[in-house]
Amino acid sequence: MPNRPKFFPFHAVLIALLLCVKNVNADEPQASSEDARREQAIAEYTQKMRDANYPALFDKAAAEFNVPPDVLKAVSFVETRWTQLQWPPGETVSPENGMPRAYGIMSLWDNDYFGHTLQQAARLIGQDPEVLKSDVFQNMRGGAALLRQLYDQTPKPADAPNESQIESWRKAIAKYTGIPQPELSEAHALRVYEFMNQGFHKYGIEWNAHPVNLGPMRDEVARIRAVASSTNAVAPKAAEEKAKLAPAQLATQSPQSSEPQPAAVATTPHPHSQNNAENLRQRRILGTLMVLLLIIAGWHLSRGRHKSQKT
Repeated sequence: MPNRPKFFPFHAVLIALLLCVKNVNADEPQASSEDARREQAIAEYTQKMRDANYPALFDKAAAEFNVPPDVLKAVSFVETRWTQLQWPPGETVSPENGMPRAYGIMSLWDNDYFGHTLQQAARLIGQDPEVLKSDVFQNMRGGAALLRQLYDQTPKPADAPNESQIESWRKAIAKYTGIPQPELSEAHALRVYEFMNQGFHKYGIEWNAHPVNLGPMRDEVARIRAVASSTNAVAPKAAEEKAKLAPAQLATQSPQSSEPQPAAVATTPHPHSQNNAENLRQRRILGTLMVLLLIIAGWHLSRGRHKSQKT
């Protein structure tokens, strides 16, 4: 009777090993393609931001209305990441979460909850609100004019009573947000100063840090929050979402812009991060199988030698 070829266990291990190699290699071209597209999108956005030269426009608008340039830049950075938010005609709220839409690079409102700062800003600079929705510089001018008005109408903080102190603008900034709850609006203003204190140099955004005395602000925000907590104040859902929205989320709300926003690029997980993790797991399995294959092969070789010695 002819001898049939024997199917040793290490043959099965070898087949599994080859399948793992195939699966790992199949994922690599797709991940590499996504990496290339991501890098290209970042490069295009970075160049677009450099070409826009927003810092010069912020400086010009700020000078016109006697607002510190870093206040204007910081408010815009926190609200929109220097992005001119635009929406389809007639879309006043997000279809995803019902959040009212803000307009332009200075995040101006036009709703009954956060206020109608778009209308106010437009009147202050003698422009139609529709112009502020589409024109970046006019939106900056409107935001600067509104901040100036709010600053003149709002009491200054006790620790920064003089206009020469950039911290003296924080009450005006809190008003500018449109959030009616002080524990949320003050925290939002604090966030503006925290970004101002660190600046930003990435994705074509060039904004130098402006040193800020954050201690008194943080203490005041903590006190306001404690009072709100003790009185069991419950903020409406819309205000909570507004206060919690990171700049990246606000910047990436615009459906009319296909380029990635800087914060989104920096903070959003890679679209194939899960695939990369799976590849790593498969490589570990692959290594384990290779070791196992060598052990089994060695055992069979040793067993074959032992049998040959007996015969």
